[in-house]
Amino acid sequence: MPEKLRLEGMNEAQREAVLHGEGPVLLLAGPGSGKTFTITNRILCLLERGVPPESILVITFMKEAALSMQERFRRICACPVSYPVNFGTFHSVFYHILKESRALHSDRILKNSEKKTLLLPILKAYEKKAGGQESGRSAPEELSEEAGELLSAISYYKNTVRLSEAAGKAPGRWQQDFGDICQAYQQAVRKAGGIDFDDMLYDCERLLAENRSVREYWQKRFRHILIDEFQDVNPVQYQAVKLLAAKPYNVFAVGDDDQSIYGFRGSEPACLKRFAEEFQARRLLLDINYRSVPEIVRASLEVIGENKDRFVKALRAAERADAATKAGIPEKAGIPEKVGASAKAGTAAMAGAAAPPVALHTFGNAEEQYGYLLQALSEGCQGTDSCAVLFRTNSYMQGLAARLKAADIPYVMRERAASLYEHFIVKDICAYLQTAQGQGTREQMLRIMNRPSRYISREALGEGPGDVNGMIRFYEETLLPRRQKDEVLENLYCFERQLRRIGTLSLLPAVNYILKAAGYERYLREQAAGKQEKWAQWQELLEWLKADAAKQKDLKSWLIFQKEYTQAMENGPSSRSGPNMSGRSNTSGRSNAPARSSASAGTNVSASPNASADLISASAGRTPIQLLTVHGAKGLEFDKVWIPDCNERIFPHGRMPDEKTVEEERRIFYVAMTRAKKSLELLCLTGTEERPRLPSRFLKTIWDQSSPGI
Repeated sequence: MPEKLRLEGMNEAQREAVLHGEGPVLLLAGPGSGKTFTITNRILCLLERGVPPESILVITFMKEAALSMQERFRRICACPVSYPVNFGTFHSVFYHILKESRALHSDRILKNSEKKTLLLPILKAYEKKAGGQESGRSAPEELSEEAGELLSAISYYKNTVRLSEAAGKAPGRWQQDFGDICQAYQQAVRKAGGIDFDDMLYDCERLLAENRSVREYWQKRFRHILIDEFQDVNPVQYQAVKLLAAKPYNVFAVGDDDQSIYGFRGSEPACLKRFAEEFQARRLLLDINYRSVPEIVRASLEVIGENKDRFVKALRAAERADAATKAGIPEKAGIPEKVGASAKAGTAAMAGAAAPPVALHTFGNAEEQYGYLLQALSEGCQGTDSCAVLFRTNSYMQGLAARLKAADIPYVMRERAASLYEHFIVKDICAYLQTAQGQGTREQMLRIMNRPSRYISREALGEGPGDVNGMIRFYEETLLPRRQKDEVLENLYCFERQLRRIGTLSLLPAVNYILKAAGYERYLREQAAGKQEKWAQWQELLEWLKADAAKQKDLKSWLIFQKEYTQAMENGPSSRSGPNMSGRSNTSGRSNAPARSSASAGTNVSASPNASADLISASAGRTPIQLLTVHGAKGLEFDKVWIPDCNERIFPHGRMPDEKTVEEERRIFYVAMTRAKKSLELLCLTGTEERPRLPSRFLKTIWDQSSPGI
């Protein structure tokens, strides 16, 4: 038998949840409320009541979370006997069901690169059928980018079975044919002998719905189903859970609709309400936050309280305000202290004796913000505190990563992403620079000779390395209408002068010359025509690129730095999840941690990063700073958190077509805020006269509107 259940370390809500009898439960669990502690003790309670361990199924969303849950359960058990409680992710559990039911088409899960390889020929065939590519869309990287967007839309369809909604998420020119493209892609997947990750969910739900004997077998097999992060369930997963559960519907659903942030892949907080209504589930609330100081709890509640479609929850912090508040900083219902309106002022305030637990810094431009971050991270993360900087998207995260690497400040990136230096804009700029210095290749000349368009034919380049003078000779000798020949030659003469000029300039002036005088920025604006979000992203990238170039001595050192950084990115973390369902739990060993600390502890992976799985730039004796997107930070906690770029179009991200989208973006911001335990710093840009920036609307609920710059 496992160790006897101990109730004295639990608060009243945890105890009520753990001791629940039979029937469905919806356990609403606020941030840092000890939900993992509650789930693992619920399992222990079921075992004490004589429930066979092999009939207990525990489902999470991430492989890491499943392993962590399994380890937490192992620690609270004292018996060396192994209890075969089933722990797994949705994907791994459904994969397991398909495999045991002999309904698995393939066990080779396709990588993203393989899926794109299968989809691209389909898109090219549709382009050819439509009579060629549309104007301005001939670049291969653009078709590749659209293929990525289409794969996301296909994934959304497989998770929701809503074709029209999914088609609306595809690039405009593919929306009309989206259904046919989905069908052609699925045929290509089967022909390749693989399986799409989302097929495991869709195929399993179909199997349970259509095969009664299989459904009844698995219903008898899993008599108690415990699901963590239920707010992230999508419609297909929800239907599968309904099919897996038989009377008396022992489904223990734990979640927080305020932390539902995966709408892009079909997750819906509405599934929580559907579960409560359709199962007539008992509703309980874990309302004590053991993670964050009161100021952070109050500020985050002020933000999320603006959402209308949610369960209203009265949450509170377990502990009183920290030393800063006791030193005399007033409690203002979660209103943060304004530390400074510039990098200089913010740093000066940080050096003071009592920094507030929640603070806002404003900056005129991105470089001021990054300058403050570099100094704050260098000075504020020297001790044992875990530190994290959270970003809305991967591209913004990499901008800071490159700066930290250059400044030799250790950091960890947990999420795999393509290096910013692999972006086509960076490659184009470097191709210009290398060609201007006589180091260019044929491929690089092909990249730049029509960016912007100079109406130069590929034939003019010939078969060798190629240079502008050779192309000039080609057009001087070829038979073309005089007007066409003169126009192309004039463009080539200008191109040759531009390259000569670029070759005489130092790095940053050369980059600026390429953008302005050579017309590359104009080319990008034309490519982004009608796509304001894309143009805004490219502008951010160009600002980062210029700042990055300014730090380098010359082109050679810059290219070396790019290569080292990109290699580090390629050697980054492995996939976060896969079909790896653990059927048994190793319950040997004993936890000596007090019950209260168990209740308050989260899965603080940040305290001991896994060097073998993460992209690390670290120095001996220094604690690395965690760089994560908000989605990547889900489920983690840190002593100190910085959230840069708290501006419109970033938080919330892009244009907001409806209130439903705004509410999801507000939940993302709430999740970011609630990762912080002791200190939370919000950073935003006020912009310049040429490029004004609006602070995020999410700051308005917690900030005095009369404050300068807000």
